[in-house]
Amino acid sequence: MTSTNLYAFSKVKHLVDAILNELSVTTKPQYKFMISLFEVWLGLPVRYTILNLSRFGNYCEKSIRLHMEQQFDFISFNKQLIKHSCHKELIAAFDPTYISKSGNHTPGLGKWWSGSENRAKKGLELGCLAIVDVAAGTAMPLKGVQTPGRKVLKEKNWTSMDHYIDVVKSQLPALMDMVKYLTVDGYFMKKDFINPIVKSGLHVITKMRPDANLRYLYTGPRKKGRGRPKLYDDKVNCSTIDKRRIREFQIDNDAIYYSGVVYSIGLQKKVRIVYIEHRITGKYEILLSTDTTLCPESILKYYRLRFQIEFLIRDAKQFAGLEDCQARSANKLDFHFNMALTTVAIAKATTWLNLPQLCRGPFSMRNVKVAYYNKFMTDRIFSTLGLDLNCKKIKRLYHKCLNTAELAA
Repeated sequence: MTSTNLYAFSKVKHLVDAILNELSVTTKPQYKFMISLFEVWLGLPVRYTILNLSRFGNYCEKSIRLHMEQQFDFISFNKQLIKHSCHKELIAAFDPTYISKSGNHTPGLGKWWSGSENRAKKGLELGCLAIVDVAAGTAMPLKGVQTPGRKVLKEKNWTSMDHYIDVVKSQLPALMDMVKYLTVDGYFMKKDFINPIVKSGLHVITKMRPDANLRYLYTGPRKKGRGRPKLYDDKVNCSTIDKRRIREFQIDNDAIYYSGVVYSIGLQKKVRIVYIEHRITGKYEILLSTDTTLCPESILKYYRLRFQIEFLIRDAKQFAGLEDCQARSANKLDFHFNMALTTVAIAKATTWLNLPQLCRGPFSMRNVKVAYYNKFMTDRIFSTLGLDLNCKKIKRLYHKCLNTAELAA
């Protein structure tokens, strides 16, 4: 923790306090519990189990279990946090992630795809809906929603894709106030996902298959007489595009970028594509936006920023205990998942986003966690020994202890 962030410890309490006071649904016991829990969660040096939280915090194990069983409005909390900390230009991102979990009686337990191991594994799946700050280039969580088990989906006559659509649609009131575009990876390049989202009011930016079924728009002369005017022309050969219709708009050392409006047969609508031709390998990629008026530079930038949600999930798994929950209650699981994601956002807001942009450097969740643990132990030791922090020599030692084990991001 650098000296510029030395007062971030008190900022966490003040920021959480300010946001909770804006939420009318928060009760006084829940208010006290959440302030205490965020401070403990940021610096916990062991697995994030309820027993360990009770060992380092002010609440006993039973009290923590009772509070975690209650519903907390993480959506409103995170929305206020984003408004307090982020710039105005925002986009949404959605991505499901695998959560390792053992046992046989946890809700939603089943075989889910693990991207890191490239195979299906026993565990849980969490759909993460996040807001990406375009200017800062970082993602802040809005809501994490666990994917129901196969049996529950079958009872609803749903597929996993139906559930993902429901996650996004259920958060539309919060999303529509902040964003216009939803970015997703190439897995979601499906009519069954994109068209319902577009119909609900959001535009989608994603990646297309290399053999995408596209047609050029017809711009030639109109024939006289009866019948429907010709709307579409030849099929787009994705390996060799017509560069008179899909025009170059940017070039750098690695790739040449082209863009144009075409007709997607799979989606049955006009879309704007960004065609990326890699200069060294000769390979290509195709990005898509359902908003044909969006400039190609923004499509390229927004899709690249989609990857920030991966860093958010990574930090929550490695440093905030996203995969550590041992509870078997659906409410406790939901609370734990969202607490882990929101803790990363709190750390960003108090130690990174509040700094001038030129002074930020890379964000390191590890440094934040180490610093909070150092403060917990340093305060405990110095107060037990009765050391006076007004003494310059002791104060210098105090600050040195806070920076123990700091690493670059």
